[in-house]
Amino acid sequence: MDGATPFATFLSSSHATISPCSIFSFHPFSSHPNLLILRAPIHDAAQSTLCGSSRLQPLLTHHQNNKKQRVRQEELVCLATKQNTQTQTPETRARNLKRDYPQNWQNVGLWLFALGFILGPLLDGIHSRVQLQVYDRWAVDIGALHTNVWVFPLLGTFYAVVGLLQLSLDSVFGSSWQFEAPSFRKVLSSFIYLIFFLELSAELYRANIPYNIEAYILFALAQLNWALFESTWWGFALACVVGVGCPLSEIPIIKYFGLWHYSKPNFELFGEGLVTWVICCYFSYTPFLSNLSRWLSFYLKARQN
Repeated sequence: MDGATPFATFLSSSHATISPCSIFSFHPFSSHPNLLILRAPIHDAAQSTLCGSSRLQPLLTHHQNNKKQRVRQEELVCLATKQNTQTQTPETRARNLKRDYPQNWQNVGLWLFALGFILGPLLDGIHSRVQLQVYDRWAVDIGALHTNVWVFPLLGTFYAVVGLLQLSLDSVFGSSWQFEAPSFRKVLSSFIYLIFFLELSAELYRANIPYNIEAYILFALAQLNWALFESTWWGFALACVVGVGCPLSEIPIIKYFGLWHYSKPNFELFGEGLVTWVICCYFSYTPFLSNLSRWLSFYLKARQN
C-alpha cells in the first residue's frame, strides 16, 4: 500500500524518538485520512523529562503541603484538648463526664445504707404516728418515734438498692446524655417535697378521706414529683417498679415474720391486707433517692480526683 511507505520511512528514521508524551492522531492533511501517524514527537531528552515530571511536580507539592497542614491542625487540636483538660478542676471534670457506672459504687452504697438507716425510720414514723401501720414483734419506741428494730436495716438496704439501680440505669440508658451532678439544693428540695408528700398522705388518712380520693390526689402529686426532680423515662420506670414491688415485698415480711400489719387495709393479696395508695408513696420516694445517689456519686468522685 502506498500510504504505508511514509509511515515506515518515519519509523525507520534515526531522528524519530518515541517518548511517553507522543500522541497518536489522524493527520489532517494526509491524502490517507484513515492513516494513524505520530503527532509532534519529542526529539530532545530534556523536553521528554520536562513533559514527564514538571507537570506532576506541582500536584505532588500541593498534596504534600495539604498533608502537612492537616497534621499541624491535628497537633493543635490535641494540644488544645490537653491544655483544657489540665486547667479543669476535678469537680469540673466530674461534672462534664458522661454518666458511667461509678467505680466507687461500694462507697456510694455504704453512704446510701447509712443515710437510709438514719433517715428512713424518721420518715417512716410519719405514717406510724397515725397508725397506718402497726408494729408487732420487735417494736420499739424512741422518744415520739414508734418503729421496729428491723426497720433500720431494711430501709438502709432499700436506699442502697434503689440508689445503685438508678446509677446502673443511668450508665445503660444515659450514655448519650450530658449529665451534671445534681446540686445539693435539688437534693434538699426533693427531700422536702417527700416529707410534704408523706405528711399529706398521713393527714388525709387521719381525716378518713376515702381511699380512692386520696389515691387520686397522691397519684397526681407523685407524677409532679417525678416531673420536677427526675424527668428521665428510665427514672419513671424505676419508680413504677419500686411502687409496685415494695408493697409486694412486704407480704412475706408480714406473713412469715409478723413485724407489722396495716390497721385498715382496703384489699388483700395472698391473705395479707394492704393499702392501695401506698404504691404512690413508694413511687414518690424514688426521685429523692435518684438525686441523692447521683449527688453522692459525683461528690465522692470529685473528692477522690
